[in-house]
Amino acid sequence: MIQDHPTPSDRPVLLSVPNRPGLVLRLLDDAQARGRLVVGLDELVAASGLTPLAVKRQLEHVGVGGRVKRLPGRKSSYLIIPPEHRVRGAPPVDRWLEAYFRLRGQAYYLGLLSAAAKHGSSQQAVQVVQVITEKPMRPITLSRVRLEFHVKVGLHRTPLAEIRGLPAALAISSAAATALDLTTFSKSVGGMARAVEVIAGLLPAIDAAGLRQALAVEPMVTAKQRMGYIFDILGAETLANIVHQSLPRRTVRIPLQPAHPATGSPLSTRWNVVDNLGLKEQRA
Repeated sequence: MIQDHPTPSDRPVLLSVPNRPGLVLRLLDDAQARGRLVVGLDELVAASGLTPLAVKRQLEHVGVGGRVKRLPGRKSSYLIIPPEHRVRGAPPVDRWLEAYFRLRGQAYYLGLLSAAAKHGSSQQAVQVVQVITEKPMRPITLSRVRLEFHVKVGLHRTPLAEIRGLPAALAISSAAATALDLTTFSKSVGGMARAVEVIAGLLPAIDAAGLRQALAVEPMVTAKQRMGYIFDILGAETLANIVHQSLPRRTVRIPLQPAHPATGSPLSTRWNVVDNLGLKEQRA
């Protein structure tokens, strides 16, 4: 039997017939019945009494029918696929992402467009799950479910949100932190113009206290400049003023959209941001 919340000190109970065919499948069924969808290879080995090779062979056999899929990384882990999710390829990440990163011993949070959708800003259907991590990770594709990962230094300082009604624990950036990340990772969400539209949808979820908290731990002044300018053109005067108060007396002139021509574009002297997308004119 696999423990509900395994720790290095936990010793799973050994079953009495370790060589019995189908033993690993029974352990997977038991884990799912307890609400767990991610299990580690070492857990299965300890709980079954089988060798790692024998466990892997049983997992390969079970995996042929789509019952389980191996997740990348170390420690070796496997995702249990309930029958109702096999056509899609995986259950919703809300149910297993936390367990996966806990098993890896790695910090993360759901961010960017995926976090914005949780906060009610859903301009379009989110095609991929966007996760912020401290270390580079390759994308994960599970049939129709795709996860992509973006590296952020100092991730642990990012304020997280408490969102009710989720099926399991899940780290999600706060609405204000999500807005800041959208300006920093604009290339990954379809460009700054798209980021602005998503931030517009986030405005009802951003309050003064949450914004100050996010600004206090944001090391990039350029992200604050861009977000302040965006708040300005969106008419969020109170939020813009809070951002402006967090800026140093002198800032570097920057384009709104990085790596985009800026010659002849209007300059916002308040933010020292060159609007090389013409967003203010478009919204006038």
